[in-house]
Amino acid sequence: MIMNKRLLIGLLTACTVTWASEHALGHDIKPASPWTSSSWSKTLADMPKGDSLKGEKLHRYGLCITCHGAKGIAPSRNAPSLAGNTVIYTYKTLMDYQQGRRAEGSGKSEVMRAATQPMSKQDMADLAAYYAQQTLPEKQLTTNIPQKIDRLVRKGDSSRLLVPCASCHGAHGEGNGITPALAGQTPDYFIRTMYAYKQGLRTNDVNEGMSQFAHELTDAEIQALADYYATLSAQ
Repeated sequence: MIMNKRLLIGLLTACTVTWASEHALGHDIKPASPWTSSSWSKTLADMPKGDSLKGEKLHRYGLCITCHGAKGIAPSRNAPSLAGNTVIYTYKTLMDYQQGRRAEGSGKSEVMRAATQPMSKQDMADLAAYYAQQTLPEKQLTTNIPQKIDRLVRKGDSSRLLVPCASCHGAHGEGNGITPALAGQTPDYFIRTMYAYKQGLRTNDVNEGMSQFAHELTDAEIQALADYYATLSAQ
């Protein structure tokens, strides 16, 4: 059932205060077990069908719009754009925050943890359906792509056992199922995410696929990939 505006804001406020208090006292909630292929498959099979119209109301009344912008287009570099992301990825991400699988140790992850506490699985599916229907502004792809980065995106690097980025995230960064869309993503968020994986602070990836990938990347490669995907438009 969709929450009305007054109830949802009240729940979010109360949850934020309660969670922050628990965190300060060292009584943080124990995170859920890491994903396995079987546990994720069952979760995916049980995912409700999302309603984008209800998701739009949650986006506005649940204050998601404050950080992630109108229609899921982030107004600043400090938050990710959610527009155009896959339904499955957004649903999983919200569940990861709620269940404690995403706790990178930053204030941003703490805010998301608190914001998702009052959400039902149906709420998460509704939000995911809404964001999947939104689109990011078209961008002009730069033609000055370093050859090494172009090869990493399209062919990977067998010497480091790195598969191509495109094999999971799509040729145009459009995402695919559980893997997020990267096209048009804010560079700061992309970089922050890659370092969270690389440093072992983010552990919500099924079978630790991204953690292994990020661990092999240099700082220069992470920056170059962030710049590349920021100029890309999903097609």
